Amino acid sequence: MMRNILAMMALVLAAPIAAQPTEGELPPMPVWPKGPPAMKGWPGLAKVPVQEEARDNGETLWNVTIPTLQPFLPDPARANGMAVVVAPGGGFRLLAINHEGTRVARWLAARGVAAFVLKYRLIQSPPGETNEAMRKRVQETLAPGVGGDPGVEDALEALRIVRANAKTWRIDPHRVGIMGFSAGGHVAGMAMFAAEPRDRPDFAGLIYGFPFGSTNPPIPPANLPFPEGTPKEPWLQPKPVPAPGRLPPMFLAMAQDDLAVGVGFRSFYDQLFAAGYRPEVHLYERGAHGFGMATRGTTADHWIDEFGWWLDTEIKGK
Repeated sequence: MMRNILAMMALVLAAPIAAQPTEGELPPMPVWPKGPPAMKGWPGLAKVPVQEEARDNGETLWNVTIPTLQPFLPDPARANGMAVVVAPGGGFRLLAINHEGTRVARWLAARGVAAFVLKYRLIQSPPGETNEAMRKRVQETLAPGVGGDPGVEDALEALRIVRANAKTWRIDPHRVGIMGFSAGGHVAGMAMFAAEPRDRPDFAGLIYGFPFGSTNPPIPPANLPFPEGTPKEPWLQPKPVPAPGRLPPMFLAMAQDDLAVGVGFRSFYDQLFAAGYRPEVHLYERGAHGFGMATRGTTADHWIDEFGWWLDTEIKGK
C-alpha cells in the first residue's frame, strides 16, 4: 500500500523517482501537474465552461480538458523493457477509452510491455449539443487535424514522463513508443514529427489513423543518397544508410473496407514508401473502421497479435 502511495506521489511530479518498481494498474496521473498549457485561439474551445463526461456505460469520454496518463505495468518477471503510450480514437470529439485504450493496455502488459493510456484533450461540446450536431459543427468549422493539436502536445509530454520514470518502471528509455487509433493515430503520427528528434517516440503503431492535417510536416528521407555512380537497378544497389532525423519504425494496420480513412491512409503509406521507409503494413480485407479490440469475425481481429509479433522481432532486440 505504502509503496503504491509513494510511487503515485512521484508520478505526479513527472520526474525520475527513487522508489521500488510497482506493477499492475495504477491510478491515472496528470500529464500537466501545474495545469495544461493555454489553448488561446484554438477553435476547439467552447464559449461556456464544460465538464468531462463518461457516456455509453463508460465506454467513451467527452469534454476532456485535463489530460491524464494511466500506467499498466507488467509483472517484473515478464517485463521486457518496452513501453507504449496508447492514444484512443474518437474524432477528437470523444475517446473510446476502453475499446481502444485500457483493453489494449492490459493486453500489452500481460505480454511484458509497459502500457500507458493517454486521456488527451478534446474538442469541447457545450451542454445540450448532440453527437450529430457536434460532428457537423466540427466538420464545418475546424480544418483537418486542428482538433488534435492539444492531443499531440499531451502525447509528447506523456513520452517525456515515461522516459523520465524509466528506471522506476523497468523501462528502456530508448524503447518507448506510441500507438494510436483513428484520431489517436493522428496524435501518434504527429508525435513522430516532433521538431526535436529526441522527443519523438522510438517506434509507432498507427491503427486506421495517420496525420490528418491538410498540411502536415514533410516526410524526411529515410536514407542517405547513394554515392555517385551507384547503379539505378535496386537489386544492384548497396544496403541503404539511414539518414539523420529519419522517422522511427512504424506498424500500420487498416481494413480495406474502411470508408472513413482508407484513401488517406493508403496515400500516407505511399508517401512513406517514396521517401524510403518500409513500415510493417497490414491491409485486411474486411473490418471497417474502428475495429479496435472488438471481435468481428474477420482477420482484422488479430491485428494486435501481429503488432505484438512486430514488437518482438523489430523492437525488442534494438
